Amino acid sequence: MDKDLSFCEVMNIDDDLQRNEMLYKFFDEDSRLKSKFGMVEKLTTIREIDKVINLNTKMLDIGAGTGVYTINYADKVSEIYAFEPAENNFLKLNENLKNYNFNNVITKQLNSLELEILPDDYFDIVLLFGPLYHLSNKEHQLKTLNDAIRVCKNGGHIFIAFINHDMVPITETYYNFNYFEKGAYNKETQRVRNRPFIFFTIDESKSLVEESGLKIESIIASDGFSELLSEKIEKMSYVAYENYLQWHFNHCKNKELLGATNHLLFVTKNIKY
Repeated sequence: MDKDLSFCEVMNIDDDLQRNEMLYKFFDEDSRLKSKFGMVEKLTTIREIDKVINLNTKMLDIGAGTGVYTINYADKVSEIYAFEPAENNFLKLNENLKNYNFNNVITKQLNSLELEILPDDYFDIVLLFGPLYHLSNKEHQLKTLNDAIRVCKNGGHIFIAFINHDMVPITETYYNFNYFEKGAYNKETQRVRNRPFIFFTIDESKSLVEESGLKIESIIASDGFSELLSEKIEKMSYVAYENYLQWHFNHCKNKELLGATNHLLFVTKNIKY
């Protein structure tokens, strides 16, 4: 496939895996999660993972991107497998790891539909922080969840991220005030087009997780208002930013605010018997 496709051409790629590969020639996920506003999502997620890890934990990071979570946890757990399908991200992941002396990280350029190589009941923690952003086929979505369940130990935790459909039009309007006229929005169906990412309402994401058999422990607005406030957050003083983070941490599980976030985090427990 042509490496010089325009973003509009990439938007029109029907094959989910091909579109994912080309997308990350445009998106710099590494920089986003290192910005002050991007760190809100990362710090919120880490707070939840930290509750269930220890030095004996075996972790699987599916859709590891450039290694944001893999690198954060490599010296806090026993072992990490980091799978990332997009070549640009995978190369950056391995480049980033060279800055450390970890000997417990295994990286593979594989996607969430290629987990057959992994043994059953091996991992204590499975992170799914990218796959469901890209899979439009429900069969593939359930395969991803079911394979994560298979490789995760009984009683282990699976953390799943979704992009919140109902916040997308609001965020897009922040960048384009005529989005509701000219954006990828259908006024008849009240739906946003699933491009370049796949979007889920809260009910849709909850229904999918429940269909897989996972027990939902909590649903979290992992970045909340942070993208809408991104310019302000980047200018915050240290004290203002720390206070904002504490406000966010104390409100991100409020049911009333779950719709006001670009990313949803599901904390689930794998109960097999």
